[in-house]
Amino acid sequence: MNPKDTIFLGLKGMSERKVRTGLTVLCVMIGVTAIVALISLTSGISNSISAELSKIGPTTLFVMPAAPGTIFTGEDVAEISSFPNVSSIVPMLKFSASMMVSGQNESVTVYGIDNSSISNTIGGLSLYAGTTYNGTGGPAALVGYDVAFPNTGQTVPSITPDEPIYLKIFQRSGTKSATLVPIGILNAYGSSFFVSPDGSVFVPLQEAESLLNRYSYNLLVVKATNTSTVSSLDTLLSDVYNKKATVISVQQLTSTVSSVIGSISLLLAGIASISLLVAGISILSIMMVSVNERIHEIGILKSIGFRQSDIMLLFLSEAVIIGLIGGMLGSALGAGASYILPGILSSAGNIRAIPPARHGTGANMPVVSGLGGSPVSATPDGDKAVFGQGGNAHVTTSTSSGSSPGSSYKPSINLAVIGSAVLLAVIVSVISSLYPAWKASRIDPIRALRTE
Repeated sequence: MNPKDTIFLGLKGMSERKVRTGLTVLCVMIGVTAIVALISLTSGISNSISAELSKIGPTTLFVMPAAPGTIFTGEDVAEISSFPNVSSIVPMLKFSASMMVSGQNESVTVYGIDNSSISNTIGGLSLYAGTTYNGTGGPAALVGYDVAFPNTGQTVPSITPDEPIYLKIFQRSGTKSATLVPIGILNAYGSSFFVSPDGSVFVPLQEAESLLNRYSYNLLVVKATNTSTVSSLDTLLSDVYNKKATVISVQQLTSTVSSVIGSISLLLAGIASISLLVAGISILSIMMVSVNERIHEIGILKSIGFRQSDIMLLFLSEAVIIGLIGGMLGSALGAGASYILPGILSSAGNIRAIPPARHGTGANMPVVSGLGGSPVSATPDGDKAVFGQGGNAHVTTSTSSGSSPGSSYKPSINLAVIGSAVLLAVIVSVISSLYPAWKASRIDPIRALRTE
């Protein structure tokens, strides 16, 4: 039988049973939608995490105390600097504090770090307003976006540059009060590992040492000379500090995250495939009912010369069409669902939307400055000053600020995944229709013609 005739008769049989065909297609759609949506979402999460890690840099290693009481001194910094394959090292002093913002006590993380080292440690930082502190120390501070905008939907910062803020620092010896002058507010950064700028306050390293009355560090950021030397440097640092410190490389973390999310993606795809298996069972039962209802039609077709193989191909063609329609519609619906799910998850997690970054030199907006305090004028196109190295500011075009952790997970629609999902839908439909099609092809034409 001509393939065109087979397809035509298949479509004709489906059009005569619209409700039943629609329900069968719906079963396939549900399974494909779940597969495409979950795989696209997990791929998007993996890409987002990899992008966040790339901001830190693939040659970065973090050295943190593993045992209570472990600290790093200037001697440790000098020793690590002398190690082979070390490009640079940034000592940091990290501690927790409470700050009064808009009449409420907000918990913040304070990082003591030199101004020239911020961009080397956290890539992509930019200023919302004000300037950065210089290297002379003093009670100057850079305030994270979430600290300056503590309330959902807030458009005016609760903290104004150059107006003092008051911290309560919690130490073993008791609580200590401190006054800082916020000379700059950072733009929203979004999700980050190890250092989260949005909920943090950055102060000069000398000022942090003075506040805590300690001249040691609890976080070291080490940069390897290149990506090929990261592994050997990781091993060397682990051997030197043994169990006293934990060494984590961004390169290793990226590999681990990719592996874990890949496994989760396969697991979710397997779970979603169960719904496609249920769709296959539904197709089997619906096709069996269809064969029983079309016995008389099958008898007529056989009486005019249709062979068993023609009858079987007729029913299998319907299965292929159902699989194609359900697969394509399910892929489109799954792609759309993968974009909707992050918004639902963000709302459920009470993650607020962040308004676009604004810059300028108007009456209510201080001059935006780059690293080292050099003023940089914002352009009419919405350019922003970005932290650079060596005390210089770089201007890059940007239309919006960073996103929050939840909203930064954008799905990754892969055409290979969509093609595989459609193909899987067709295969499941054909396999489920094999027995009904075979049974239809074996019907005796004489007995079939007697059936009404």
